[in-house]
Amino acid sequence: MASAFSRRRAIQLGAAAAGAMTLGGCVSANDPAAGGGATDAAEGPLKPGAAPSGEITILDDNTNMLFKDSTIPAFEAATGITVKTYTQGNFNDLHDRFATLFAAQDTSVDVVMTWAGWSAEFGQAGWLQELDASAVPEDLIQPALDAVSWDGKVYGLPKFSSVQTMFWNKELFAAADLDPEQGPEDWDAFVAAAKAMTKDDQWGYACDIGNAAGAYQNFLRVLLLNGGDMYDADFKPTFNSEQGVEALTRFAELLNLHQVMDPASLQTTNASDLGDQFARGGTGIVFNWPFQYAVATGEDSTLDAATVGNGLIPGMSVRSASIDGSEGFAVSKFSQNKEAALAWLQFVATGEVQQQIVTEEGWFPVSQSVLEDPASVEALPVLETYAASTEFATKRWGVPWSSELDQLLSVQISEVMNERTSPQEALDSAAAQTEELVRRYLG
Repeated sequence: MASAFSRRRAIQLGAAAAGAMTLGGCVSANDPAAGGGATDAAEGPLKPGAAPSGEITILDDNTNMLFKDSTIPAFEAATGITVKTYTQGNFNDLHDRFATLFAAQDTSVDVVMTWAGWSAEFGQAGWLQELDASAVPEDLIQPALDAVSWDGKVYGLPKFSSVQTMFWNKELFAAADLDPEQGPEDWDAFVAAAKAMTKDDQWGYACDIGNAAGAYQNFLRVLLLNGGDMYDADFKPTFNSEQGVEALTRFAELLNLHQVMDPASLQTTNASDLGDQFARGGTGIVFNWPFQYAVATGEDSTLDAATVGNGLIPGMSVRSASIDGSEGFAVSKFSQNKEAALAWLQFVATGEVQQQIVTEEGWFPVSQSVLEDPASVEALPVLETYAASTEFATKRWGVPWSSELDQLLSVQISEVMNERTSPQEALDSAAAQTEELVRRYLG
């Protein structure tokens, strides 16, 4: 395939990036020097205050523009609480930033963004404030609540729900003599479709494995698509099983054997960039989060609602599977105004804000009532695929060692993509290292 950006160069750059991330290290709540667990054990779960007031600071990722534009003014008007600062950062940088703040018992931040892995890690370390059952809305969707929970305790409230589905470019399907109204339903059909669309600088498939979290997510997805899983009931790693090895093999074949994966995938570091790439019209298929629909049908896209297809991700040994990407907010254990911070968490979970999350940003709601509202499906047709996906495995495996697992697994995946090691050797190495992580965190 003719391309100014060569396949081999892309793979080499991807390997260098993965190595740099690992050498850079990762601040861990399990590190004795980090001071994990240094909290007031006598303090019980946080309950809603009768009349919270004062001011709060929020540190979020850069996923939602809605909060700064309209939610914060509405929150301040409704509660009288002032949001002193609302800061957004790149998701890939926030873990170590949070861990450093928590280890120093910094009181300057009241609310932090979280997901299942950080809820587990920082919650177990005693750095997030546990919530009382009375603080949790009754109609929350369970997968969204799982993103802010660990070991039977709730450490926050979700801000949106998210599951990956398949998006395809109907125009490229039609040009390749594929049915534009029907996406592939199994892995072989997916590969065949990707091959039919790959030519010149046009790619049948693209993904985002340019950072540690992306590499983990892409591996977990194909693992589930082949009927595998990360751990057994005792957290013994099982991802180096026959299903895991076959899944990683077939994933790597997209790049090295079938040559349908855009080599730039090894430098794509987040789903937003992948979403923009798909919207430019030169990629046939992506597996992405629900916001992809809003981006692909937006004003800056070459596509629109008539040319974007959406369906279940095609499986290998199962019909389909997916990964969960729900996010939430948590209250820092070191906050000096926890009741006001909790009021923010509860406000974001209200039906009015959640309806805006759906209609303005293209994410799934955390509220069952908003999910079932016909207006939600009309605004975000992807919700129909989400409903169908509930019949199949959808996991994220957020555990206290998630960030460290991302790092070590991304190195092994890079080695496989570079054809420097076999999938079996790579996963066996990662499993052995993961067993040590489990011992460190769980004993």
